[in-house]
Amino acid sequence: MPNESGSCAPNPCVTVILATHNRARSLEATLECLAGQKMRVQDWRVLAVDNASTDDTATVLARFQHDSRLDLEALHEPRPGKPRALNRALERVDHGLVVFIDDDVDLGPHWLQAYLDAVERWPDHSIFGGPIIPVFPPNAPAWVQDQRYVRQSPMFAYYAPREDEGLTTGVPLGPNMAIRRTAIGEHRFDERLGPGGTHRLMGDETEFEYRLARTGYYPYVFVPSARAEHRVRVEQLSVEAVWARAYLWGRSMALTHGRTSRGLYLLGVPLRYWYGALRAWLRYAPFALGPQHFRLKYGWQWQVRAGRVRGYLDSRASSRESVE
Repeated sequence: MPNESGSCAPNPCVTVILATHNRARSLEATLECLAGQKMRVQDWRVLAVDNASTDDTATVLARFQHDSRLDLEALHEPRPGKPRALNRALERVDHGLVVFIDDDVDLGPHWLQAYLDAVERWPDHSIFGGPIIPVFPPNAPAWVQDQRYVRQSPMFAYYAPREDEGLTTGVPLGPNMAIRRTAIGEHRFDERLGPGGTHRLMGDETEFEYRLARTGYYPYVFVPSARAEHRVRVEQLSVEAVWARAYLWGRSMALTHGRTSRGLYLLGVPLRYWYGALRAWLRYAPFALGPQHFRLKYGWQWQVRAGRVRGYLDSRASSRESVE
């Protein structure tokens, strides 16, 4: 992508960034998708960060570094934590468009070109997101593929806020988003969040984009033709796994958003969240030993609200410790 003067700086104008940890086979499939991109320009590269992997991730990266179809630079971040790995890559980018993906997505051959075309059509906007569609492994249980749950973005990173290209308030998700480097500036991902972060929370990319939005980069642009298919892993396909993710999501929302709610508080938690957790529990209790479908539906709601209460309690404890 050209810079403000109409020409490209010495480094590539488009950089695709991904962090990976102990998913060598999944990484291999994603890199193969990147190697197959059909582009009208060749001025783009991939920065892949090995985040303390102990499998053969390094071997996979080395092989693709010698693949003539791909301009790939392999980086290494020894400290566990996806935000640390992303920040490590951002140190290597000083201009152009930065596209973020995960190591478990499948991308069509025109995926990246779709982003470049959209960036040209929306010169006054800086944050773009493509659809993320969960793809389930063979023999996945029917209950977990119910559209009422698949479309809950925290569950399997589903993202499709509208049908056509245009502005949206729905924040793009980490497995498939693009941001102008000029908008990122000195901002970096919060290393307490995300996989491997010290707080062990979700939402590192979302929190990052919220910060950018508060500085004026809002709303976002949805690019339906920049589609990514997100591979759902077998270990994610149980009621317990879904509940654990729901609880983590609720806790993450409370800790990352902080005390933003007005009204009365009890033990540092808004009364309406205590009420919401109690109501969700009462709805769930009759189905606690029932069919998986009902356990998922009502247990999901209960876990989200319980996690949010816990997050507020944790936030209150952290604030007290910092004062002391």
